Amino acid sequence: MEAYTTSLDASSSPADFEVLLMLIALLFVRPVPSSGSAGRLSLVKLGLLAWRLAEDRDPQSQFQRRVQSAVTGNHPYTWLPSLWRILRLNFKTAAQIFNQRASQPREWTFVVAGKLPKKEKLMTLLESYLGSIPNQGGENERVNDLTMREAVTPLDVHFPQKNLWEDVHLRMVEPKGSTVLSFPLQLSSSSSVSSLEKCAEELREIMQLQLLVRLLETRLVEVLRFQRGQVYSVAVGTDMGLSPPKMGMARKGSLSVRFECDPAESDELVAATREELQRLRDGRAAFTKENVSAAVEQDRREFEELIHTNSWWAGTTLDLYFSRCFVAQPDVGSIMSLWWTARKETLGSFNEDLAQQLLIAILPATGHSVVVAMRPKGGKVQVQSS
Repeated sequence: MEAYTTSLDASSSPADFEVLLMLIALLFVRPVPSSGSAGRLSLVKLGLLAWRLAEDRDPQSQFQRRVQSAVTGNHPYTWLPSLWRILRLNFKTAAQIFNQRASQPREWTFVVAGKLPKKEKLMTLLESYLGSIPNQGGENERVNDLTMREAVTPLDVHFPQKNLWEDVHLRMVEPKGSTVLSFPLQLSSSSSVSSLEKCAEELREIMQLQLLVRLLETRLVEVLRFQRGQVYSVAVGTDMGLSPPKMGMARKGSLSVRFECDPAESDELVAATREELQRLRDGRAAFTKENVSAAVEQDRREFEELIHTNSWWAGTTLDLYFSRCFVAQPDVGSIMSLWWTARKETLGSFNEDLAQQLLIAILPATGHSVVVAMRPKGGKVQVQSS
């Protein structure tokens, strides 16, 4: 379950494909009993309790929750259910929510990928199992995507408006330090219902951002690992999963740099990361033509491997169905073509000057940040802000 969507996935061998469709259909046509046996309810609660206790015992899980809390301003969306709430779980209410969602199959999008039967047989199977699922209420017309997007209430999540530094002290068997340095992220372009070019512009900016992330990760690995020898690896990534789905609103989120190191060297490495970012901005250590060519070539090689996997086709097709572009052009084939063209144009036009401009726009020198560092238990958690 994501911020604005609910999904499920399943897989089987080609020989069991019909059985898989039958089981999926049963999820929709057989409501979950709201008054189940005490034994079943106990098993559900025990499973949730075991998961919750494991989360509290795992230092990495605790640290990740503190990172989410710091980056989102401790928004309730990031909170985990307490043990008391799990014990008081109302199975009847939970079953009603699930049954209500499953009673409207017209609101679901099914994507099937892999070694499938021939078209005639495939269509017969889909019509028999998925096409025959009834919609409760007698209405079969799907509400258009724009209406559903406008009806969504966006999560009011904001990146902190000032610099924040939090040291998280946790008990651990072996001393280990994990550090996350996060920056607010907001794109400049946004899709429009009336303009496919605006949609393509947003796609190109997202793809340029992905290449910039690859460049940043490579550079920081070079500096922090090979030059300083203080980390094993560095990961750079973005998260825009909480961006409002409404059209015309620019995507926002965070860009994070994560590395593991000796806890005593965490502050030094954060300073080194900031310094290298500034050197990239002002041109003292700007990206070179060779850096960009290597990043583009690496992206091409990885992409050539991905397109031969079922998971990539299933995930990408589903993403395109729920993309903003699909609202402007409700045909997944056309949107796939638009996506493919945008990718080709991005890889062909991306250069070192564009990379530097994008870096300065996304991570300005005057921007604020959040640093969360995991340290061995030895004192109280300290929070510094400025």
